[in-house]
Amino acid sequence: MKVQVDWLKEYTEIDVPADELGHVLTMAGLEIESHETVELPDGEKSEVLELNVTPNRGYCLSHIGVAREVSALLNKSLKLSDPLRMLEAESGKVEGRVSVENLEPELCPRYCALVIENVKVGPSPKWLKDRLVAIGLRPINNIVDVTNFVMMEYGQPLHAFDKDLLVGNKIVIRRANQGEAFASLDGTELKLEPDALVIADGEKPVALAGIMGGTNSQVSETTCHVVLESACFDPAIVRKGSKKYGLRSDSSYRFERGVDWNGVVSAQARAALLIKELAGGEICSGRVDIYPETGKPLSIPLRVSRVNQLLGASFNAGQIRDLLSRLGMEIAEPSETMQVKIPSFRPDLSREVDLIEEIARIDGFDKVDTVFPVAGVRPVKISARQSVIKKVREVFCCTGFAETVHFSFIERLYAEEFKTAFASEKDQMIALKNPLSSENDTMRTSLLPGLLKTAWLNLSKGQKPLKLFEVGSVYFSEPSGERTEKAVLSAIVLGPYELTPWKPRGQEYDFYDLKGVLETLMEHLHLKLETSSDSKPFLMPGKSVRVRANGKELGYLAQVAPEQKLVSEMGQNVYALELDLGALENALSSSLRFQPIARFPETYRDISILVDRSVTSQRIADMILKTGSPLIQKVELYDHFEGKKIQADKKSLTFALSFQSADRTLSDEEVAPLFEKIIQTLKNELGASLRE
Repeated sequence: MKVQVDWLKEYTEIDVPADELGHVLTMAGLEIESHETVELPDGEKSEVLELNVTPNRGYCLSHIGVAREVSALLNKSLKLSDPLRMLEAESGKVEGRVSVENLEPELCPRYCALVIENVKVGPSPKWLKDRLVAIGLRPINNIVDVTNFVMMEYGQPLHAFDKDLLVGNKIVIRRANQGEAFASLDGTELKLEPDALVIADGEKPVALAGIMGGTNSQVSETTCHVVLESACFDPAIVRKGSKKYGLRSDSSYRFERGVDWNGVVSAQARAALLIKELAGGEICSGRVDIYPETGKPLSIPLRVSRVNQLLGASFNAGQIRDLLSRLGMEIAEPSETMQVKIPSFRPDLSREVDLIEEIARIDGFDKVDTVFPVAGVRPVKISARQSVIKKVREVFCCTGFAETVHFSFIERLYAEEFKTAFASEKDQMIALKNPLSSENDTMRTSLLPGLLKTAWLNLSKGQKPLKLFEVGSVYFSEPSGERTEKAVLSAIVLGPYELTPWKPRGQEYDFYDLKGVLETLMEHLHLKLETSSDSKPFLMPGKSVRVRANGKELGYLAQVAPEQKLVSEMGQNVYALELDLGALENALSSSLRFQPIARFPETYRDISILVDRSVTSQRIADMILKTGSPLIQKVELYDHFEGKKIQADKKSLTFALSFQSADRTLSDEEVAPLFEKIIQTLKNELGASLRE
């Protein structure tokens, strides 16, 4: 919004430099984008301020609107004329010369038409051209220039029609017909649709309401009689039409932000008087004013105590009335709770707090003391579920996994195949009523389909070793109809090992790599991992286990069946893990007791034994811990060997044992008998033998 400084001063009693005026406007909350000196056609110069007006302050999109702000801040009188009182009819009545029919009263709350006859269209005088040029508008002729001048003065867009070009001397406010043709003043040819609001004559649209007039009714050198339009249009319909048809104008810019429904006739009267002055003619008596619902001024209750509470001030009722009256508001009787009548040009004021903000703004925000609130700060409490998820992400990211995120809906085929991941055969899938596509029509029952699709995509791009995980929800419906959502963890590994000195080249990730990560997670959560055989339709028989902890079933760890479509397309073995995070949370110990750091050193021993292949390493570790209690602290398997140097039905396992006492340093004489006891127990119970 460009404001000519000299033009602005005409409405106020102030006479300050432009720089100081810019400072005052900044205090009013209007950002000054630029301050420039514009050179006029005859060589004169004019100072112009360009303001950045926020959408909620449409009342400042005019020189009078800005003048109100300046006068309020400086407590100066506002000098405004009353064009309605000055307007005198000089010819016949408007009835019979033009008629108006409003078919869309909700989209056009007020429409005024005034007729001026026998005008003489020609160039505008120098003062009018200078005013328009200074603020960036192009002079056209005296009629059009007056409408633009008044728009920039009052903030009320106006439009002048050539009355002789209106078929039937009729104006109709209606929606456009499908495919109706319209040529705007800027030369744009449009095909309108019913979502557009138009001003039409008896046959055709002559203007796109609130946006731009048409070439078929524009004022030209041959115009003798003018119909002057002044209206109030719904901001939303103007905005939609402007965006859809690509037409932006000073008129649409103001209607989109709301205009003063009470100022419609004042601006029209001002324009009519100027047209008479500059183009001659006679103003017809009266006007057509279609006003379905006469606007009543809004009245807002305002409490003095609430003002002082929010601002930390000590205003009395009289001071509040003085501050608000500067902005054109009326208060009949100042009291503790007073009724404030809001002027029609301030549609942004609708609540008590809006008035309090205006009081602070006019009095000066710098006068509001900074007061720190007296309140306790509560620490953020992290739930057990959040802690579990955080630990899951830490463990998997630190062990080389990449986290993925997928949509919560998948193809029905895959939802059916993986349904029993966390649901029973009796449970049902949840279908979407309005899916994005046929490939995303069902809520997922497992996170594996998403992980497998991402793995396939990465393989197709040349990424061979893949370690992926995801934390998300699965969904299914129980036989009772109750819908269930579970937070779960899913992870997959596949492909050859990365190039590293710690792993053999050429070998692929397998079941035990994923199990190792699971054991690490359980260790961080202070849980003991338990496994037992399991079987699900999408898992490979004999290579799947059920995962448990503290008696709670958590999920499964397995090789995905190679015949599964998503796996067969990859042509690689895929190992998967899925855990119910809710069950994992329930398995956590309710309280953990911290142990003091040991004061005495550990004593280490290694044991390498030969056992039958059917004997699990977990069983051996449990037996060692039980036999060596209470001095033995840790048992770790660090080597597993099967090959030509040992019997075909045997395997070699090597364990690292750690012994420690809380009250003394252990000697070899104490550890040796216990170590022998462990060896003897393994021989007797498992048929183990020491490997030399």
